[in-house]
Amino acid sequence: MTRRILLFAVLLALLVSACKEERLRPDLTAEDEAFLALKADKKIGLIIRENLPALFAGIVVFQSDVFLSHSAMLDQRELAVLDSFGNAAIVLINSPDIPPLLKEKSVRKIYYLCRQGPLARVHPAFLMEVLKTFGEGKENVPSHLLIRFRDMPQEKETQFVEAAGFTIESRAGFVWSLTGPLTSLTHLLENDRIIFYEGASKARTM
Repeated sequence: MTRRILLFAVLLALLVSACKEERLRPDLTAEDEAFLALKADKKIGLIIRENLPALFAGIVVFQSDVFLSHSAMLDQRELAVLDSFGNAAIVLINSPDIPPLLKEKSVRKIYYLCRQGPLARVHPAFLMEVLKTFGEGKENVPSHLLIRFRDMPQEKETQFVEAAGFTIESRAGFVWSLTGPLTSLTHLLENDRIIFYEGASKARTM
């Protein structure tokens, strides 16, 4: 019995060791760290520093108009642009794409937004508003939006929304009016019980 326990312990140690080796933290240079600090948000910094596998929709803010000036670069890097407005674009990004993109002189900032799927729940006009806000550097200024829940929201939804960084302005059944910075939208998009996101001025369509 003792030998079996010892063998199990050895196998477990080897398994844990193998898992650790698969996700060894990268040896980042001072330049890499400088780019992360200057151009990446906290979530993207975590993905790179912890060597996490990730495929996500990110907001990339450029120095100039995306369509006119940066389409060729994005095509060359085989990065899919899901939507764009002015100097900001929603780009489908994989972990290895991040470091070279950060080093592009034309890139001002990269923000983690969400998995690709939740974008289908965002009203197109509101998505343009989000891109415009990030492009203008006003992503930390409180914005107004409406969210619609799949089922009647409970107290846990109140706690989730507030923890995400939003203030609940009003509630009308399944629909809530919120105020908060659009940098916090990424937290709301993690909740699959929220089925629609829209700018506050579009209340009639919900």
